Amino acid sequence: MIAACAGDEGAVAMAASAGEGGVGEVGRRAVMRDVGIRDAVARGARRRTPVRAAGIAAALCVVAALPGQAWAGPADGPGDLPRYKAAVARGARRRTPVRAAGIAAALCVVAALPGQAWAGPADGPGDLPRYKAAEDAKKIKGALSSGDGPEIRPGVYSDTIGKGEKKYYSVSLDAKSAAFLSAVAAPEPGARVQTVGEGLELSLQAVDGSPCDGSAQSDFSGDGSAYAVADYAARVVGADDECQKAGPYLFSVERVGGDTSNPARWPLEIRYMSEPPVKGTLPSAPTGNGAGDDPPAALSGSAKRRAHGGTGFNDAGAVSEGVWKDRIRPGETRFYRVPVDWGQRLNAAVELSSVKSTEDFPPTVYNGLGLTTYNPARGRFDDESFVSYTPDKSAQAVAYTPVVDFGNRFADEGSDAALAGWHYLAVTVSPKAGQVIKGTAPLTLRIDLKGKAKAGPGYEGDAAAAGFGVSDQDREQAEKGQNAAEGQRSGTLMTVAYAGIGTGTALILALVLWTLVARRAAAGAAGAPAGGTPPGPPLGGGAYTAPGQGRPGTTPAWPEPQQPYGEHRTQQFHDPRRQQQP
Repeated sequence: MIAACAGDEGAVAMAASAGEGGVGEVGRRAVMRDVGIRDAVARGARRRTPVRAAGIAAALCVVAALPGQAWAGPADGPGDLPRYKAAVARGARRRTPVRAAGIAAALCVVAALPGQAWAGPADGPGDLPRYKAAEDAKKIKGALSSGDGPEIRPGVYSDTIGKGEKKYYSVSLDAKSAAFLSAVAAPEPGARVQTVGEGLELSLQAVDGSPCDGSAQSDFSGDGSAYAVADYAARVVGADDECQKAGPYLFSVERVGGDTSNPARWPLEIRYMSEPPVKGTLPSAPTGNGAGDDPPAALSGSAKRRAHGGTGFNDAGAVSEGVWKDRIRPGETRFYRVPVDWGQRLNAAVELSSVKSTEDFPPTVYNGLGLTTYNPARGRFDDESFVSYTPDKSAQAVAYTPVVDFGNRFADEGSDAALAGWHYLAVTVSPKAGQVIKGTAPLTLRIDLKGKAKAGPGYEGDAAAAGFGVSDQDREQAEKGQNAAEGQRSGTLMTVAYAGIGTGTALILALVLWTLVARRAAAGAAGAPAGGTPPGPPLGGGAYTAPGQGRPGTTPAWPEPQQPYGEHRTQQFHDPRRQQQP
């Protein structure tokens, strides 16, 4: 069982030991065939998906996890009937075959997991990780004219944008669903940008030019170095604007500023999220949502769990309440996500630790550490925080979002806190910190959720499928520190594990049934008399059939000779009824 997952040498050793223990040539050939299959799987690992490779490995392990019983041919005599190996017999009192097979299958599935590791920050100055685009993003090319904009539907799209360009996209909206259209600009990390005024301007408007009440601008707030920035334009149902009717609308993305910055084109990621309509009357703006409140003290305690920050929204590492640790390097931006439910607010603090410096008066890096917070639709909160950093003491940046409430979208302040779901933290360290930080520096995240989660509004559709709300699976991923891909892969592998356990159980049941049938057949053969007339009714007086007889009520003309068990030979019998009666 273990050798099947341990490698070729273990499998070959198992084949040898199995041959000595009575499995025979059939067992050895089966094991060697499995070794060959696993070699092929290893050679093709770069061409197969991790899930497929895991499935093949799990299947091999399930077969190898069967007890030491071999599918051998009939034994040589009545006293040599097939038996379970001694190891199985000794363990029969301690575990059932089904349980053993289930455990073996589960262990093999775990052993077959793909060799994916959480890679830490790169070490070289030119190895800063780039923003990872969504795997399911569709390529699109925005038009420079409002009349030629390509249509976008709910989903993710990828494009590029040059300096001074304004791109248009067409979107069809109904009269009941809210729409959130976001754009992420992902320039090369550390590229030269303007500190103030350079970024993206997003707008949603009717085809007659009437603007919707949800335009935004997202720019850089660091020290002149680029990092991923995002925001959204929205059509809010119930808002006091001209965008409440169903029909065609125009979404535009414009790259502004940057007269002296890097002229390279920026990768652009566009996401359209459609929020299902709410049943009944729309909630009104709350009397107070905590917008503008001073943040409370950060969560205390030492870091005990490892966080795995991503390069953007698509691979952001999940974190739950508690103190987490990670590492970050100068010029890098790492993304984290936190599930925040209705009625809750996020109180987050990130700390960049001090490092050893050889200078008596180490330099101060202004805007050395930054923290930006986003809502589930990638809308940026207003409380972006950039603080200075000196290597002889740690620096801390904080964020305190308003209480999540559906009615906040109608409020004068805190309108971005109107959606429950994954909230994102983008932590940026200035490239200039490389003057004092060699390699990476420890990063501490203190995550605290204020308020009690409550039920949200009653949606007419599936809000969770649209990307809104918090599920038990989201909370589980946050506890484990998984990103979205890992969370999905975990669910897939659990399905594979259950399937492997089920397959192992079925094989064991089939083995048990086969053994019982073989034992009964052998017992019947051993109980047949060696010769003479078998006991039972007289000739023609009943339906008794002795072993070896062809028809009921007849006896052989001469005694049936005893033949070795398993030897097949055609017998010629004399039927007395074929003789002519005198």
